[in-house]
Amino acid sequence: HTGTGQLVEISALEVIVHGFDPGFGVQGSAAAGRKVDYPRGRPDAADFYPVFDCADGRVRICLLAKRQWRSMFSWLGEPAEFADPVYDTIPGRFAAAGRIHPLIAKLFSAYTRDELVAEGAARGIPIGGVLSVGEVLTAEHYAISGAFADDQIADGVAARVPSGYATLDGLRAGWRHRAPGVGEHDEQIAVAPIPESIVAKQLVTASDTSPTSGAPAPVGVVRPFAGLRVLDLGVIVFGAELGRQFADNGADVIKVENAAFPDGLRQSKRGAALSPSVAWGHRNRRSIGLNLREPEGKQIFRDLAASADVVLANFKPGTLTSMGIAYEDLSAINDKIVVAESSAFGSVGPWSTRLGYGPLVRAACGVSDLWRYDADYRGLCDGSTVYPDHIAAQVSAATILAALIAREKYGCGGHIEVAQADTAIMQLGEHLVRESLAPGSVAVTGNTDPIAAPSGVYACAGDDEWCVVSVRDDADWERLCAVIDLADPRLATAAARLADRAAAEEPLAQWLSERTPIEAMTALQEGGVPAGAMNRLPELLVDPHLVARSAYTDLEHPLLPTPLPTAVRVAHFQAIPDAPLNPAPLPGEQTRAIARDLLGLDDTEIDRLVAAGILQPPPE
Repeated sequence: HTGTGQLVEISALEVIVHGFDPGFGVQGSAAAGRKVDYPRGRPDAADFYPVFDCADGRVRICLLAKRQWRSMFSWLGEPAEFADPVYDTIPGRFAAAGRIHPLIAKLFSAYTRDELVAEGAARGIPIGGVLSVGEVLTAEHYAISGAFADDQIADGVAARVPSGYATLDGLRAGWRHRAPGVGEHDEQIAVAPIPESIVAKQLVTASDTSPTSGAPAPVGVVRPFAGLRVLDLGVIVFGAELGRQFADNGADVIKVENAAFPDGLRQSKRGAALSPSVAWGHRNRRSIGLNLREPEGKQIFRDLAASADVVLANFKPGTLTSMGIAYEDLSAINDKIVVAESSAFGSVGPWSTRLGYGPLVRAACGVSDLWRYDADYRGLCDGSTVYPDHIAAQVSAATILAALIAREKYGCGGHIEVAQADTAIMQLGEHLVRESLAPGSVAVTGNTDPIAAPSGVYACAGDDEWCVVSVRDDADWERLCAVIDLADPRLATAAARLADRAAAEEPLAQWLSERTPIEAMTALQEGGVPAGAMNRLPELLVDPHLVARSAYTDLEHPLLPTPLPTAVRVAHFQAIPDAPLNPAPLPGEQTRAIARDLLGLDDTEIDRLVAAGILQPPPE
């Protein structure tokens, strides 16, 4: 847009706080069962997406929608104890988990993992197997989908490696060849003189240059996606997070909603007018109510797509094709359009039609099995997260941006697919490669770094207070000894500390138990030892470092009783402004304006389409 670069300053802390699984951001469906204040105690996350033993392993189940529970209720034999409509709600079932789950456990114990997954699919109940990393490497689905590539990672060393986050026009964007050795290509890289045109080029400002398109140079502050129009069919966490990134950065994002099939994110706690997740995730958008089940509704969508830049969707594979609005259909109308689809397991492979929820994706990718305290711990510790939704949405946004940049060069759009499973597999890459090289070598490590001692999350003074400490090498150990006043020559080497981890950790644990997390972190950091205090969500808002970086501001919405803390950036940009905070729309709130301004329809035609249920503005 401007023809100039800028400085971008990124903090790893803010990337994690705002981007990985934000506490003050879009949350999963199970959040409807959580308390609205932020209690100090820990949530009973095991009940969110429970895990059950079966005949040959373990499975996880996601009972969120009423219809899913009613189907499970039927499978259980319709026990009279749970016939009350209160159990149709997430809070009602959470409160009775101690009585419902034993019944499910007894039922599931007689089935194999595959039988439960198949029966769940037949009944419309989301069930997924809990796989180890070894099972992930050999799963038929991933072999067919192309999630892995078998190649050399070093001379004479072959491994199975994750092949990439996304596909663009059917080609995987990811693994191409092994990492080069130092200086390996020196002879192939010609050291040519810098062209005179580059030498002579002077730095210019945005006011005296134009984009390569020849369009007039923008005046004043310009958001990166200003001028782009995005048709947003996305739903739940992934859909909200992906569309938000374009809306926050200046695109005209139009959320397409059907009153008969509302976005699950709009499910609110105890009848609230608006869920916080909608306020966070749908801000800066417009909304059109449109019935895509009817031919006229589909044609209106095609008419909008004719002048759009991007279409976003995260339905089950094949849904857009069945509606006649797949990439092949839309690119015939607008060859510059970029269509980005996402699903749980992608469009290729036997799992492509599985019901897709983040907890089931984590279970099927080896993430859940590793997310435990130790190998003997039977529970899974990932119940509170919605990973990989936010990360997959960021991967998709980056891939769309790459496609838009390519469009500037080649003049055509493209079709993007991002499977959430591929996102998780890519981020487990180190573990998967190690397991492929030495089967059985990857084990559950809990909070401990297997190559660092001491390392872990340690109890501090106070009630449920903790501090993370990681001693990376012998130099860190020397600095730690200086801070905690320890002298033990037996533990001077990493090998000695790893051989007797308990002896290395005991004096540190004792020292930490006498200090608050902040006191401990401050002393250790000042002494050069990596350490971090555990923060609860409310503490993030007053954390001195995050406050100094203006990490949060207030997001207001007329349907919310109080403002919500929110992020307006994940990095500090030299020239890109913070996101605006326009309130999230009601379903279909801008329907008439969009139909009039973008489709050129007059009031008479709009009224006819509203009466027919094709256009769906909110009730007046």
